[in-house]
Amino acid sequence: MTGKERILKVLRGETPDAVPTFEWFIDASVGRAMTGSDDPLDIVEALDLDGVNVRADYRSESIDEKTLVDEWHIRRQLTGDCIPALLASPIEDIVRHGDYEFPDPEAPHRLATVEKAIERFGDRRAVILNLRDGFSDMRDLLGYENALVGLLTEPEAFAELLGRVVRYNLALAAVARRRYGTQIVATTDDVANAEGLLMRAQTYFDVLGPSFREVFAGYKELGYLCIKHCDGNIDSVVDFWIECGIDCLDPIDPGAGYTMAGMRERYGDRLCLKGNVDCTGALCDGTPDEVAEETRQCLRDGGAAGRLILSSSNTIHRGVKPENYRAMLDALRQYGKYPEVA
Repeated sequence: MTGKERILKVLRGETPDAVPTFEWFIDASVGRAMTGSDDPLDIVEALDLDGVNVRADYRSESIDEKTLVDEWHIRRQLTGDCIPALLASPIEDIVRHGDYEFPDPEAPHRLATVEKAIERFGDRRAVILNLRDGFSDMRDLLGYENALVGLLTEPEAFAELLGRVVRYNLALAAVARRRYGTQIVATTDDVANAEGLLMRAQTYFDVLGPSFREVFAGYKELGYLCIKHCDGNIDSVVDFWIECGIDCLDPIDPGAGYTMAGMRERYGDRLCLKGNVDCTGALCDGTPDEVAEETRQCLRDGGAAGRLILSSSNTIHRGVKPENYRAMLDALRQYGKYPEVA
């Protein structure tokens, strides 16, 4: 069975021959230490992962050696981590968001990395299209503080801009589906921390909820299977997300007190779970043996029903020891084959 077949099966609620794995990001320094390359596709190939997470491409210009501005007119600072830090956002006044023009979703280069991944991997590995479901684009366009303030003080203008965000992401999804036949969308919008939502639950349901329902309905109408990522304590919204049609929940955040066993008991009959080997704990500070045991426990707790994608609890960031990520993958290959799982 190919990696693509494994991931499609678990997202459809079926049991593959083995528990699949992929990561949102693998830091270049970790990948280079493990494979000799810092190219994301080379790393996925060398580590024999079942899928690769790919974003749309936006050209950027260097302001200085550490500062970039992209096609969104968003300014970011290179930090050495997977994702550059947000420095400045293009919309200063949410009420005047109509003056702002989004990048062209049909631009020839927009999905160049998706095309490259599909040409390289074909049907051997799943190409997961990483898009948004709303809040992360609002955060980038307005700035974190202004997005949260606008959510409360200008809910109508916030909802209007959010509607534009939803339509843009659906347009990207449609282009990818039409040109390349992509089958999986993942949205990596964080709306929570370890304590709970970043806003009142009622505010979420009143303003963000309708757009979340709209964008996932749109992805489904296009024929996508959908993975939803959010760190933190998401107790107040998980049932709503499932009702909106997500097929998989990630990352089962140990920092919020979640365990794979507990989430499997609560939601295992309703969707696939992805995670949750701790990328702030054992993967950074533990020994390879400790990582192997945590991986085996995750497989026991989450894999018996067949609806599990094993991964870190967020990303393989630069603080992860290469030998520990290797131990996680080795343990998966040793203990993650059906029907022996659990």
